[in-house]
Amino acid sequence: MYKRVIIAVADGARADLMKQLLDAGELPHLKEHLVDRGCYRTALTVFPSTTGPAHIPFVSGLHPGTANVPGYRWLSRKTHDEHRRSFYRHRTLNGFRGLMVGRDMDPATSTSLFEYYDRPSSVLELIDYCSTQPLYKIVVRRLLRVVQAHRSDDWSRVDELVERQIIKRIKAGSECIIGSFFGIDEYSHLYEPFHEKSKAAYRNIDRAIGRIAGVLKELGYYENTIIAVVSDHGLSETKVHIPLVDLVRDHGFNPHYYPRMYRKAHDCAVLESGNAMAALYFKRGDRWGKHWQHSELAGDERISRLTNTLLNTAGVSFLVSRDGHDGIVFSGQAGVLRAVRDGDRYHIAVEGEDPLKGHPTGTFTRRELLEQTYDATYPDAVNQLFMLFGSERSGDIAISSEPGYDLRLQHEDPEHHGSHGSLHREHMQVPLLTNLPIADEHLHNYDLAATILAATGKQPRCQLDGRVLSLQNGSDPLQQFDQSGSAGDDRGGAPKKSSDLTSILATVAIILSGLIITALFREEILGYGSHLMETYGKTYVDVVLFLLTAVSSTPLALPIWAYSLVGIALGYHVIR
Repeated sequence: MYKRVIIAVADGARADLMKQLLDAGELPHLKEHLVDRGCYRTALTVFPSTTGPAHIPFVSGLHPGTANVPGYRWLSRKTHDEHRRSFYRHRTLNGFRGLMVGRDMDPATSTSLFEYYDRPSSVLELIDYCSTQPLYKIVVRRLLRVVQAHRSDDWSRVDELVERQIIKRIKAGSECIIGSFFGIDEYSHLYEPFHEKSKAAYRNIDRAIGRIAGVLKELGYYENTIIAVVSDHGLSETKVHIPLVDLVRDHGFNPHYYPRMYRKAHDCAVLESGNAMAALYFKRGDRWGKHWQHSELAGDERISRLTNTLLNTAGVSFLVSRDGHDGIVFSGQAGVLRAVRDGDRYHIAVEGEDPLKGHPTGTFTRRELLEQTYDATYPDAVNQLFMLFGSERSGDIAISSEPGYDLRLQHEDPEHHGSHGSLHREHMQVPLLTNLPIADEHLHNYDLAATILAATGKQPRCQLDGRVLSLQNGSDPLQQFDQSGSAGDDRGGAPKKSSDLTSILATVAIILSGLIITALFREEILGYGSHLMETYGKTYVDVVLFLLTAVSSTPLALPIWAYSLVGIALGYHVIR
């Protein structure tokens, strides 16, 4: 029986490039400690295939739609209508809001692996439900290294930090460690996925696994520790940026979009993920109301003109919309694919040209569709959209772009030379390397969490989307619960713990540090204040101070203080 779990997230790793480097002998530690003892599999991630939502599967065993986090950016129609000042009415994971992924997940349906093991540790993992790690430590550590990397474009130092912290947490006795290595993703965006700097980031992870395995052997943990290297999405080189926001504006809409997230009088929303996927939301009068159905979208003159323009835009693969409670429609330039769900079966028909390029038609179970489309241009597309549209926060239309294109031109800093997020095979197929000898050939990322829980004798506390995978060695320690991943009567695992006192002390310490820093930079602050008064007047300054006071009384206060302190420590101008 396994006792410990270590998951290394190779954010943005492509399955084909990982296999190419393995076969070339450039990743010897991954081969020795994972592939030779267990397996290498090309797994499927989730749609949208983007950082943040696509971490949910291997941390929680859920699809992002089930967890109600349907994209890197999203909008809640219900919360906007009922609680217009709520912090949860919309989201972008840029900046400090990237800390909110775990907190945005539906608590009624979501748990994480951290909640089942003693002394769990999150090392730059976006989903950080760690009962024994105070939030302020996670925040400061993450911000310090990520801000430093953005200043220098040297993500190898961040990955080295992750390696050191994982080793430190192993020695401290942590039974579950999830650490995210962001070098592959960042270099693939800055350059392109096959650039030498991107390949070097794969080798950095290989080196880290070698050192981690060495420490496990020294401590006697090597044989009873599950080690897995996973990826949340693939990447493809980007040559054309489609100005989606401008296309929407050209049809008379006033969109809500990033970074203009607080615009007044907007009548729709354009929210990209990755940026090869985007969700469009349309208002119903002065309220958002319920989701639009396919027939309603086609019957609205402005929306219909917009969708026709999008379908005739080079680089747009297809649009997907709802067709009643149990139906979805994939719309292409010259045809549609309709899917109707009946329990665990799908009825699929194509009219005209198939927008999914050769998708099978007829009646299939979810499992049959997975197997038949696993290596297709758009693997598991029907199941992915049904699960995504199960989220109240998902859009009215989902757009997927072709490789070589993405859906964002405005405010892309730095410009992306690699993108992800779409339903295309290049983004959906990801590497999975583990010392568990998995026998299954067709699997999702969210199957890993269910399998790990079973292999370590844990029962899930909620229904999982993932299933328990079978092992090659014939011995079946995984039959702890049924293959659907449903919970049994045993609710084992570590309960959530409260660290209110620690959080209060940390907040006080941060505020005191802020006061000290303010005193040190007093003259600079006063000088800049005088400049503001002379340039904009007293009313402007009063408004700014009022907003700062309002923010300081909200949950935003802690990450804002942390950002300020980290920025000052790294040499930024105190006001900037």
